[in-house]
Amino acid sequence: MNTLIKRSLSGLVFLILMIAGLLLHPFGYAILMTACVGIMVIEYYRMSLGSWNKAGQIFGFLSAVMIFLGTYIMSRYGVWTARYFLLFLPLPVTVTWITVLFNKSENVFQYAAYLFLPLVYIAVPFSTFNFLVFNSLGMFQGMYLLVLFILLWVSDVGGYLIGMGFGQKNGHKLYPRISPKKSWEGLAGSLVFSVATGLLLWKLEMLPFHWTHCLILSLIISILGVVGDLTESAMKRHFGVKDTGHIMPGHGGLLDRFDGALIAMPVAIVYVLFILLRG
Repeated sequence: MNTLIKRSLSGLVFLILMIAGLLLHPFGYAILMTACVGIMVIEYYRMSLGSWNKAGQIFGFLSAVMIFLGTYIMSRYGVWTARYFLLFLPLPVTVTWITVLFNKSENVFQYAAYLFLPLVYIAVPFSTFNFLVFNSLGMFQGMYLLVLFILLWVSDVGGYLIGMGFGQKNGHKLYPRISPKKSWEGLAGSLVFSVATGLLLWKLEMLPFHWTHCLILSLIISILGVVGDLTESAMKRHFGVKDTGHIMPGHGGLLDRFDGALIAMPVAIVYVLFILLRG
């Protein structure tokens, strides 16, 4: 099958699943996002650790999933309801440390850093989603998160189109040591597409804030989305892999799809919550 067709079909399936998960039901959202966290942690461990300390990887995986589910229950039902889940959260983290302690490999603590990094790099950013998709009464409002993802996706498309059209041959390289294909022209395309989309969403009342906040949100997501992309590119270059996985034909792994979101979304969500708190 043609690579473009594969890429388009897998991208369409991804888009449908994301929209359905964010709009239909909070349980669907929980299942989708928990699966994403789990798959990305597995992809990261496969890329960074391979077969090293499989027991530690299992408990690291459980720790990441529990961090997300703990904040999901807390955001939807309240801290009191989530108390037992949160109380047991340190257990898999502790067992992960025990597997490191009894591991006899050389440079064990260097590898241990890779073991715990997904908790901060993947689980914590995705956990911030829960504080946006549930309001103070625990009501599901997945549209807010979907709108932020739309800004990120459009920013990616703008960067790709403008980068391919103007930045590949005679453009100015953005960070050639990490990502030779990225250009300043592509970054400009990302910014323009994201800002235009943010203002359009404001006009359609899908972003219920003042237009200046919509503009700032668009810039946050676009700029930090590129930072997230470069961060993951640097990791892949360090570990010598082209893609983090193969779950999405033509795209790679879920880490390749969510790389920008892992850096951009938490900051954007904090900004949105700051706006809402100010009333």
